[in-house]
Amino acid sequence: MKYIFFAFIAVLLSAGCSQKQQPKEPSIETAESRQQTTVSLPISPLDIPPVKEEEDKYKAERERILAEERTKELAIIEEERKIVPLADEPDKLIPLDPHDRIWITSDRKSAVLLGRVALREGFLELLACRIGSKEHESILSVRVKPYLVHAALLTVNARQGKPAQFSPEFVSATGDRVDITLRWKDESGKMCECSAQDWVWDMANSKESSKKPMTTHWVFSGSKEYSDSEGNTRYLADETGEIFGLSNFAGSILDVPIQSSADNARLQFGCFTEHIPAQDTPVTIILTPRQ
Repeated sequence: MKYIFFAFIAVLLSAGCSQKQQPKEPSIETAESRQQTTVSLPISPLDIPPVKEEEDKYKAERERILAEERTKELAIIEEERKIVPLADEPDKLIPLDPHDRIWITSDRKSAVLLGRVALREGFLELLACRIGSKEHESILSVRVKPYLVHAALLTVNARQGKPAQFSPEFVSATGDRVDITLRWKDESGKMCECSAQDWVWDMANSKESSKKPMTTHWVFSGSKEYSDSEGNTRYLADETGEIFGLSNFAGSILDVPIQSSADNARLQFGCFTEHIPAQDTPVTIILTPRQ
């Protein structure tokens, strides 16, 4: 009887082990079960394939905006071509270029070009820049290509020096002094004239409550030239738009012969707003070398 009992226990233990070792039947995944277990994620716009109609719509809108801007630009250019420079003898001015509005006076002592008021308030790094470049930090913008300004100064016998040197130590820009005279018409149509310094507030030497114009002059340093990867000579001012500087730039055609930082925290000059006419006022710029 004892043996029968032990044999019965052994059979039970064997059956239990076989049940533990028997692998589970694989579960059958159904569409319904997947639907119940799959977590829904938001669709990213990047996962949505572009719709051709939308691409065409945005392309057409972009082209429309560019066409409108171009039409406005051409209208401004046409308007500027009608402006007579406020020179002493405008009918005797000698054009330097058939397309850009820059001239030499008949006595070959001054160069004349046109600009517009681009900025009336704020800190300054430039007196004048090429249009479409640095109007946010320049009182005047001009449409003339910078290399033509350089050529005009050479034509009126200005002697070119060198741009400011920054290392190993600072060396100021050199070259003939060039006086900059500004002429414009006020709201009543009366012609006004002043030196360019009168439009520039000397922040380093006067407070806002008692502004003083800058007393520093400009010199014909000439913009730096360099060779591109193909060996072509490039004129830096044509690339940067820097024409008449107030901070020291290697690209400026005229620079101040003092150390003047372009660091925002150390800018020395600002707009003398009270002396500057309204935004977009046409301005005749007269450059006269002094040897």
